Amino acid sequence: MDTLIEYSTGTTLSLVKEGYITQDMLIRPIDQKASSVDVDGRPGVVRESVNHGSRVIILSVMYIASDELDFALRRDKLFSIFSDLEPFYIYEGRPTNKTSTYEFELPGQTWGENSQLPTNIEILKGKLYKVIRTNMNEVEQNGLIGKVDIEFETFQLPYAESAGTTLDARTFDRDVWQTGQGLVAADPTTLKYVFQNETSFQVYNAGDVPLKTNLRDMLFEIEFRGASNNLSIRNITNSTQWQYNSSSGPNDVIKLETPNRFTKNGSSIFRNTNKKVLILNPGWNSIQITGASQFLISFKFKFYYK
Repeated sequence: MDTLIEYSTGTTLSLVKEGYITQDMLIRPIDQKASSVDVDGRPGVVRESVNHGSRVIILSVMYIASDELDFALRRDKLFSIFSDLEPFYIYEGRPTNKTSTYEFELPGQTWGENSQLPTNIEILKGKLYKVIRTNMNEVEQNGLIGKVDIEFETFQLPYAESAGTTLDARTFDRDVWQTGQGLVAADPTTLKYVFQNETSFQVYNAGDVPLKTNLRDMLFEIEFRGASNNLSIRNITNSTQWQYNSSSGPNDVIKLETPNRFTKNGSSIFRNTNKKVLILNPGWNSIQITGASQFLISFKFKFYYK
């Protein structure tokens, strides 16, 4: 196995290419946080709310050194790789066939004479996790083999997110999409996110997490270009509706961005809206536009997965 790291600067690092083997990537389910109160005279507790907490991911990493000095150098380099104070993304890498696991050197062989690193590894670039390191054990040494467990916690949102957005080309020959992202459930001829002069259409959310305009750290943007009077964007599927209680001209641009940032040509129009949350359910959402006839509207978001 392999792990690909993408730092906040945009640079990437493959553990395999650095000489390290990911023995396992343990992805735990999302914690659930329940808020409750005790009521005198009533058995049990009253549940007020249940929300998603964070998610823990544990990497089990090993390496094979050529000598004692090399062991220490590789140990220190591993510490350096995972000591960035900024959150970063990690991608999971899986073998493409059963023969792509690592092998140890045979008697008399030295490092480099026999391929000891996994080959034919496919990085699953469609889904990624934004994490920060929370714990790292000391490196366990057994001869010239080093092993260590590294623990991460999701940063901000606990969900896996798609590398691509709805405005990226949705073809599997690109590095931003993969199977298992929910896209195969949609008819590609009807799967679009830019609409011109259509007052009734459908928007598909391939993730299994609802998108909300009030949720911080979630990429969910709606851009409206054109003339309008009391513009309304309504999701008939879940009865959520956003409305702008004023007008816009043919060249004006209205944007809805999380969390609750509503602008016209860059200036806030929050007080002139109904201040409501627009939600996109997982799957198909039936959208209705009123108050406009000549316009262009686009929905840009990532897909999120529990």
